[in-house]
Amino acid sequence: MTEYRHFTGDYRAWFRISAGESVHTHSFQELIPDAIEIRNLRPLDSRMAETERVGDYVYFPLIRAKKKPGLVRRLQSGATDIVILADENRAFSEDLEHVVLSGHSGDRTAPGSQIRKTRFKKISPDFIQLAGRIAFSVPAEPLKVAQTAVADAVTVVAPELPVSGTPAGGIQQIPDLVLNTVTDRISSIPRQAGGCFLSLLQLFKWALYLMMVLFILGWLGVWLRQREGGGLTDTGGGQIETGKPRLNPEQDTLAPMPWDYLTDHKIEWNDFIRNAFLARYSTSSKQFEASGRMHRAFANPQVSEAMVYWNAVYSEFSRQDMPKLDSLVQFFQSEQKAKNLNALQTAEMVITFIQEIPYCLVHEGTCSEAASQAPFIREYHASGKPCLPNIITGLQSPYEFLHNLKGDCDTRSLLGFSILTRLGIPASVWVSEAYGHSVLGVGLGRNGTHFKTLGGIPHLPVELTAKGFRAGMISPEHGDMNNWEIALFKN
Repeated sequence: MTEYRHFTGDYRAWFRISAGESVHTHSFQELIPDAIEIRNLRPLDSRMAETERVGDYVYFPLIRAKKKPGLVRRLQSGATDIVILADENRAFSEDLEHVVLSGHSGDRTAPGSQIRKTRFKKISPDFIQLAGRIAFSVPAEPLKVAQTAVADAVTVVAPELPVSGTPAGGIQQIPDLVLNTVTDRISSIPRQAGGCFLSLLQLFKWALYLMMVLFILGWLGVWLRQREGGGLTDTGGGQIETGKPRLNPEQDTLAPMPWDYLTDHKIEWNDFIRNAFLARYSTSSKQFEASGRMHRAFANPQVSEAMVYWNAVYSEFSRQDMPKLDSLVQFFQSEQKAKNLNALQTAEMVITFIQEIPYCLVHEGTCSEAASQAPFIREYHASGKPCLPNIITGLQSPYEFLHNLKGDCDTRSLLGFSILTRLGIPASVWVSEAYGHSVLGVGLGRNGTHFKTLGGIPHLPVELTAKGFRAGMISPEHGDMNNWEIALFKN
């Protein structure tokens, strides 16, 4: 078991950001310090995590120091220039473990607001600086403190930029470093841990390890994007893009984790009369998790009739998620008005939107369990097509579908029902045990023999799992209306 020596002190840290960004663009856990300077170092007999990691803090399990010059240092892309000032003439650099940074958050921006001011300085287009208190641990071996001229290692700003006194929180402000020399000067401090240069053989060995890690990470990234449905592109002219999760700007970063993250989506598509649409919307990780909890109530059905069960599931999923669809419904309303669409054209705008999203099978249980229940599911898995297993009820709620873009027939039908009814268009969800399928119903009159009259209004079925099906069109093998039952409808 590793023994540690513990320290506390005052820190300044420099974080590299992209042009046009600020610290508010990220959560602090996403930023790795480019350089850290620690002063007023004090040893601690022990550390109490429960008193350090509350309120205003950021925790890093490990911040690795750049200890090797030359090629190896450049390979350590995740390492940090660390200067720990022991006294006026001595400094050292070491990996910091169990690092807690605190004292960098200010007051709330307004009474009752979740947003807090951050005590940071943007000292160049590429760097921001934070200052506050630090606590960290290092392995218990005696630290070999380097004898070095600290004044030569740390360059203080010019006299016309004097130290500004004591900032809020009572932390003594340390003079700014000259940024364009900070990394060069800091890296010139002798690194005691790690010894001298690696041999040429070691260089090649670590380079090989690095290439292997990069290959594995690249493969894992592709696999995760495929699994989560991100970056999907359809060759038929439409396009679907899903961005990386970003911290909700309304998230209080002093609140306990997990925090709320937003995912941005962009869907481009055309309807049947060559109208072009572009929908942009964002979904919340917290709201997605809340929708997922609805499934638990239906894990052990206590009803004997299938339609009673499915009516309860569809009704509850649609009711609970309806308020979460506001922004998307407003988009469809604005497009309806801007393009002067009638009720049928508005319905087909929604229909083609859902058809644009690639099909993904959703089922209860594992893939092997599901494949044993029906030939279609067995053949589907055998072909390697995407699926979402272990989902209670075997469908996703409308918000879950909009979040991860994974949906099969009844998931799609329920989303269509929820949006159309919000737009004032009669809609229904049809299910067929004989066909093992579900379609959307649209209450816009009859068309030939394919319709069902619900509450005095004819509803037309429409297939949502493939493109090209207009209202009133379903596959020929699903054309017997007697094999369809209505699980949910609203006129």
